[in-house]
Amino acid sequence: MKIVRLLVLLAVFVLASCDEGLNEGVTSDEVNASQQNVEEIELIDNGCYSGEVYIEHEDTCALSIQCSDYESCIAWGNEVLATLEDNYGSLVEEESVGTDDDSLKVIAKYDVDNGDEVIYTDDDVTDEQLEYHADLWFSYAWLIPEDQREDMNKFEVFESGQTLAYVQTHDDYAEYWTLGMNNENIELASETLVTYLHEYAHLLSLRSTEVDYWEDETSCPSLYIEESGCMFEDAYLANFYWQFWDGGGYDELEEYYVSEYAMTSPQEDFAESWAHFVLTGTPVGDSVVEEKILFFYQYEELVELRARILARVATWLVRSVSLDEEV
Repeated sequence: MKIVRLLVLLAVFVLASCDEGLNEGVTSDEVNASQQNVEEIELIDNGCYSGEVYIEHEDTCALSIQCSDYESCIAWGNEVLATLEDNYGSLVEEESVGTDDDSLKVIAKYDVDNGDEVIYTDDDVTDEQLEYHADLWFSYAWLIPEDQREDMNKFEVFESGQTLAYVQTHDDYAEYWTLGMNNENIELASETLVTYLHEYAHLLSLRSTEVDYWEDETSCPSLYIEESGCMFEDAYLANFYWQFWDGGGYDELEEYYVSEYAMTSPQEDFAESWAHFVLTGTPVGDSVVEEKILFFYQYEELVELRARILARVATWLVRSVSLDEEV
């Protein structure tokens, strides 16, 4: 059995070890400092850089978060985003070009131990493949806090000309999930961010706390969404559906969807809108697309999660982009 731990990523992304919290102070200068070339940033204890904190149980780093309630977390997140956009440009830019090959072939399967930050496999993979696949997994795991992905315990790497990533449950009641990642590296850092957050949104909206997998369409007492199941009445996706998809979606992209892919279903609209909620500033207009992003602001727990993820986005970007030299 081949096992790889988070330490593999240290050699790839210069990952360090970093405790995340909602009351740690950070200044604009510190945010800017964390965007400099890695070699120019002063290392502090545990290998984190100035302005970052150590998340011990994950062996990773994140910006120190300066917010303690709903309003301050929105403001802090917007401040971080403004700084990141000044340094890297739009964080939601997508330019991948698909091929005519729409087949999908899984080339390696891994089990994930989130507690020990380990992936392992019995598949016949080379050491080079193992390190590269670990890079893919831990790049995703860096952005999503461990307590938000504890039910994702399997990881697959596949080849496809169309699909960048997917999540799917591998039991009847969605207690455990699989993340699939394309073996080809995504060229744009911004598109990688959107892809990771899009797939996490499916997990967020379709896990067993959101969907009653014991009920079929005929017995569902609330909303049944095709290909997803029977929504609990207070489910995120159910509320999103009632507000934006009851009676059908819209035919036009402009003003109604954050992306063309969002037009395909309520599930994809939810996932794409969630990614823009995290990676763009708070909208100030009243278009439907802005209302979809603002939808997530009604949930205090999601605003807090946005701040936690953005703290990781900042440290992920400075290390990832320092390797590529540009987004």
